[in-house]
Amino acid sequence: MRANYKWVIGALAAVLVSASMAAAAEVKLISVGGVKVALEKIVADYAKASGNTVNYTVGSPLAVSQKLAAGEIYDVVVQATPAMDDYAKLGGLKAETRIKVARGGIGMAVSKEATPPDIVTPAAFKQTLMDAKSIAMTDTTMPNGSGILTQTIFQNSGVMDAIKPKIKVVGLDPGQQQIAKGEIEIGFFNISEIRPFVKYGGPVPAPLQQYTNYDAAVTAKATAPDDAATLVKMIASIPAQEHWRSAGMEPVH
Repeated sequence: MRANYKWVIGALAAVLVSASMAAAAEVKLISVGGVKVALEKIVADYAKASGNTVNYTVGSPLAVSQKLAAGEIYDVVVQATPAMDDYAKLGGLKAETRIKVARGGIGMAVSKEATPPDIVTPAAFKQTLMDAKSIAMTDTTMPNGSGILTQTIFQNSGVMDAIKPKIKVVGLDPGQQQIAKGEIEIGFFNISEIRPFVKYGGPVPAPLQQYTNYDAAVTAKATAPDDAATLVKMIASIPAQEHWRSAGMEPVH
């Protein structure tokens, strides 16, 4: 009798595990690198709460746009608002699921050993640019990248012509690696993408700051649309706000 009881319990447990595995879904998420730090934490929360797995792809703004335009299938996309507008025009989104989630500004990076120069006020920021021996920024031809915003900041500060000979246009990681080695004095990047091997020197002061706004949505080709919609809601939820802030970004809601 006891043996039969154990067999029934074991069989029931196997059925429950099998049912749980059958119910679990895979949600395919793609995003730009600017939101990666926050999204990794939000994705972990979602997976724990739902039991679903998330197949997460990260790329540059250009790479993400190219993958989507090529017809690659994802359930959820998170990228800059202008890029989302473009994808919506291609019929790529479930429009009713689209939501604003966060915005990110530009900040300064210096080497770990350096004392960050003062950029608290526009005047101090301008003086720091004038005093710097070399200044890193990313490529201004990258759509929705930090280089375009940084260029606008420099132009609005009124010193672009004076500092142009000192500007080094670099890749995100190679540029910060050069800063870490002391080969470039300071650099300006998305705050959320300033790496731990350099020191964050603070944000561009408010009157000059420029932001990238990010949206999330379920795609029109989503193979798990209901689970994808739940993930989008979590990305924009109040509990997710702390993850956005810890990544150096500002939640919209």
